[in-house]
Amino acid sequence: MSAEYIAKNEASLLEELFSVRERFCNESEACTTQDCPEGLAVLRVCPGMTLEAWEILAERHGLNDWLTLPLDRNATPHLRHVQQVLEELSFKTEHDPLTGLSNRRVFERVLDQEMERSRRNKTPMSLAILDIDNFKSINDTWGHLKGDEVLIDFAEMLSHSSRRYDLVARIGGEEFAVIFSGVGIFKAQQLVQRLLENTRLLSFSTPDSKNKFSVTCSAGLVAYKGLVESSMNNIIDKADKALYEAKKTGKDKVCTAEVLDFSAVNKETLVHANEKKFLFTGN
Repeated sequence: MSAEYIAKNEASLLEELFSVRERFCNESEACTTQDCPEGLAVLRVCPGMTLEAWEILAERHGLNDWLTLPLDRNATPHLRHVQQVLEELSFKTEHDPLTGLSNRRVFERVLDQEMERSRRNKTPMSLAILDIDNFKSINDTWGHLKGDEVLIDFAEMLSHSSRRYDLVARIGGEEFAVIFSGVGIFKAQQLVQRLLENTRLLSFSTPDSKNKFSVTCSAGLVAYKGLVESSMNNIIDKADKALYEAKKTGKDKVCTAEVLDFSAVNKETLVHANEKKFLFTGN
């Protein structure tokens, strides 16, 4: 029934819906803002339309800004469809479409939250930025489809190799980030080394399936304990510079940035030492 309806009505229905959208959404005196308090509804009766047919048409032609409701049947399935569309749109705004990992927007939000937790509780957190080595040559040699396969498998490896409560995100073309919650620099180094080891185990077939190839990645790592004030951009910049150092000095390795809280740690250590000296010597 859905296929029959689509075959018979698709062309004329699309022409009408697109013309209505063009007429009202591009006119200067109508739909001028997204939060128009009066609102505007355009109704079009579609005899014979089923929810299944509408789902196909909406997905095929980007019509999810239209709402369908039956005039003589239960509206619940149609409202569930709207809810599903909203959930999918929400997911897409926060996830990378290729790998399914969190995107840059989520990465920055979580990093800001973790830094604030560190400042408040004086607990550590670490950030690793990882970049697949020589990725351009993969695209140039084997094609972008093979490059996408490498990105997808690498992202899956990162997700499976990281702890459940750490955030893994794709923040650039072949650049990924892992936020290690509650982890200092030494433990973070061990975790990142494991990610590099698991990267070396990945294996890919060439497009003609005659040969295999592997990949490596480099990583820059920075830790923060909230003892000094620092911005999100500053911690990202330090991780980026450490990544650059790893690339420059041979790739397939992790380099660590200077400790952000170094001066505060030294000051805190000196205070404790002076307190102990006073307790035992009175001076």
